Amino acid sequence: MEEEEDNEVLYRNTDLVKCRFYRNEMPKKDELVYVETMEIRELGAYVRLLEYDNHEAFIMLSQVTVKRVKSVSRFLKIGKHEMMEVIRVDPEKKCIDLSKKSIKEDQKEAAMQRYKKAKLVHAIMRQTAVKLKTPVKELYEQFGWDLYDQFDHAYDAFRIALSDQQAAFGKVDIKKDQLVVLMDTIRRKMSTNPLKIRADFTLTCTTYEGIDIIKEALLTAKHTVNDDAWVLTKQEHPVEFKMIAPPNYKVEVVTHNKAEGEQKLQQALKIISEVMKSHGGKFRVMTEPTVIGANKDEPDVADLIDNLNKRGDESGDSNEEDNQEGMGDVDLTENVPVEDNDDEEDK
Repeated sequence: MEEEEDNEVLYRNTDLVKCRFYRNEMPKKDELVYVETMEIRELGAYVRLLEYDNHEAFIMLSQVTVKRVKSVSRFLKIGKHEMMEVIRVDPEKKCIDLSKKSIKEDQKEAAMQRYKKAKLVHAIMRQTAVKLKTPVKELYEQFGWDLYDQFDHAYDAFRIALSDQQAAFGKVDIKKDQLVVLMDTIRRKMSTNPLKIRADFTLTCTTYEGIDIIKEALLTAKHTVNDDAWVLTKQEHPVEFKMIAPPNYKVEVVTHNKAEGEQKLQQALKIISEVMKSHGGKFRVMTEPTVIGANKDEPDVADLIDNLNKRGDESGDSNEEDNQEGMGDVDLTENVPVEDNDDEEDK
C-alpha cells in the first residue's frame, strides 16, 4: 500500500495521473463545486476546482457573504477547502465565477457526499493507472466516465463490483488485465462496511411467572433465528437480544445484506409476539428494523443492483415503444434489412 502511494506521488505532476473527475471539462451553472482558495485579492479571491483538475475560478467580494464586509480575508483563507456555487461559466474563455453566499446547508451536505465518493473513485482510478502505466484520462475515457452515466455515481458501480463484477462492468469497455488491477485496488480501498440493523420493543407480563415468560420469548426467538443456515452457511453475525431498561428491549444484527438482516429481525419480533401472547403477556414494537450508524444513509448493494436492473428494463421498454411507433404500415412479411443502431444509442 505504501509503495503504491509513493508511486503515485512520483507521478503526481505527470500526465499519467492528471485528470478531472467528471466527463465535462468545466462545471455547469448552479453546480456546487469543492474548491481550495489560492490567492486573495482586493476585489475577491482566486480558487482552484479540486474536481476539475485544479481549474482556476474567481469569487468576487460581493459573492462571499450577504453581510457587508471591508475585507474578504475575514471570510476566505488561503488553503481553505469549501463548497462554492457556480454562477457564471464562459466556455470560450474558460472563465468561471463563483458564489458562496446563498448555499443552503442541505445542498452543501449533499454536494460534500458526492465529492467524497468522487474523490475515492478518482483515487482508485489513479492507482490503477499507475499500476498499468496508462494515463488515467485514457481509463476514464475508456470506461470510467461511462460508469457515471450508467449508475447514479461511479462509486455505486465499484460497490456493486465487490459482489457482482458482471453487473458493475458488463456494459463498459474494460480489458481483462485492467479489470484485475482495478478490482485489486477496489478491494483494498473500498472494503464493504457491514450494516447494523436494530429494532426496539417492549415486553410486559403481570402473571406470577412473568419474568420466566419474557426469558422464554427471547430465548425462543434467539435459538430460532440464529440457525445454522444463518450463522454457519452464510457466516453472518448472530442476532442479539438485549434489555435496555424494563420494559424496553432491543434486537440487533450486524450484516452485509440489509434485506436479509431486516427479515431476520422481523422473524424474531414475530416469534417474541407469539410466545408473549400465548402466555398472556404484552408485546409492542417501538421502532421497526432500522439501519443505524455512520453508513445508515448508504443504500444496500442488493438495492443498487435492483435499481440497475429496473433501469435496464425501463430502457428496454422505452426502446421497444420507440420501435413500435416507427413501424407504421410496414409489411413485416418482407425481408427488410434492419440497421443495428444500438451502439450509437449507447454512445
